[in-house]
Parts: sequence; C-alpha cells; structure tokens
Amino acid sequence: MAAEFAHWDSYSRFARYVRSEGRYILGADERAFLDTVLATIRNRDDELKPGHILYRAQRGVDRTEQTDGEGNRTGEGITGFGAVRMKPLTDRAREGRANPTGIPVLYVGTTVLTAVSEVRPWVGADLSVAECKVLRPLRTLDLTLGHGQSSFTGAAFKHVLGGPAPTATEKEQAVWIDIDNAFSAPVTTSDDQADYAPTQILAELFRSAGYDAIAYKSHFGDYEDRKGYNVAIFDPDVVEIVSCAPYRVTSIKIDAKENGGGWF
Repeated sequence: MAAEFAHWDSYSRFARYVRSEGRYILGADERAFLDTVLATIRNRDDELKPGHILYRAQRGVDRTEQTDGEGNRTGEGITGFGAVRMKPLTDRAREGRANPTGIPVLYVGTTVLTAVSEVRPWVGADLSVAECKVLRPLRTLDLTLGHGQSSFTGAAFKHVLGGPAPTATEKEQAVWIDIDNAFSAPVTTSDDQADYAPTQILAELFRSAGYDAIAYKSHFGDYEDRKGYNVAIFDPDVVEIVSCAPYRVTSIKIDAKENGGGWF
C-alpha cells in the first residue's frame, strides 16, 4: 500500500505539535507523518558537483592599519574575514532553520545577492562575502518546487467548504508545498526558537536518509533575477573557503501590499 498523508494540512499539524506539545519523544501521528515524508520524496534529488562555487555572507569586515616604509599611518585597509571566521564554529553553532544550537550547518547561497540578503543587512552595512568551493559530490534535496504557492487551494479549499476529501495525490502535493514554504519562511535572530523546531526535525530526517544538503528558496531572495536559492550543507568540511572579499550594501528594495482588512 502506497504511503499517504493523513490530512492535506499534515505539516501544519506536525508543526503545531513540535512547537507546543512535544519535541523529543514524538507521538504516533507525528512519527507516521515523518515516515510518509520520506516515502513521498519524488523528483527532488539533485547534486552539487565538485568545484561548484557557492557564496556565504557575514556581517562585518576586517580592518587593518596601513603604514608607509617609515611606519607612518597612511590609512585603513579593509578585507573580508578569514576562512575560519567564514564557517560556523563547531562547538558554538547558532540556532538555524536546519540545525539546533551546537550542531553546525553551513548556510550558503547560489549567488552573491542571495547570500547577502540572508543576513538582513541595512544600507551602508559592511559585509564579508566568501566563495565556497564544493569538494565532493553533494546529494541535495530540492525544496524549491512549491515555493510561493499555497496549499489551501483547489481540493483543500473545496473540502473545507464541504466538498469531497482530497485524494492521496492532492494531500501529498499540499503537504510538500507547506514543507517547501516552511524552509523558505523569513528567519530573524529575534524569532522564537520553537519556530525552528519543525524544520530542524525535517532537516535531521533528510540527513538520516542520506542527503548532504537541502536547497530552498528565500522570500527575501535575489532581487535581480530571482534565480538564486539557498543551500544548507550538513557538513561544513565538504566545502573550502577559497576567497573572501569585503562588500558594502548600496541599496535595499522593499515592496509591500495590503494583507487583510483595514478599519475606518
């Protein structure tokens, strides 16, 4: 019998459970959900090949005092951070969407602008942007397919209005849209750590299934062409920092639209 999600909103139910009820010992429904996630991975395998260049940005730069041959100060030199600084600390990794505190995951982007946008800089901010070379083939799970779509359309919407229950295929499509969007959701350092729990558990699940990395879009993304995406690499040692340059943010594009009803 083919694996089937219990509900079209099974991801949302799972996320609510691990955020507010239980996280380390899951219930039967939650374990069944994770089993079904693994069983329904379709057409999402990709590979990052050796030599592929990815980009990692961090806030800040190194500043050094420059002097002439007689030791007189002539100015200030600006360089990107060193290679060690551009990787997460092995024993003090900060919380992220794909890792809990203390377990390092390397977050990179496929373009410079994608990497820069992920650190949420302000205009005038100085950043270090490193080129990261992939050292071996990396089996990568593509979580970009449902980016920006809504699971609450079509069969799910009709079902809520009293229509027939979604089919197994329709439920599967809705759940994976929610998973794709969960990894894409904007994250800031002020977010509640519980908000990371659902994607952290899924990331560990994917890692246990043999994946080396997860690729996902960002809602902040690459403003120039929207082709960039983010990659979370489970083992930071499979990439080499080959260069790092200082950057300065010159502009930030912001767009907004009304999202609900106003009052008068």
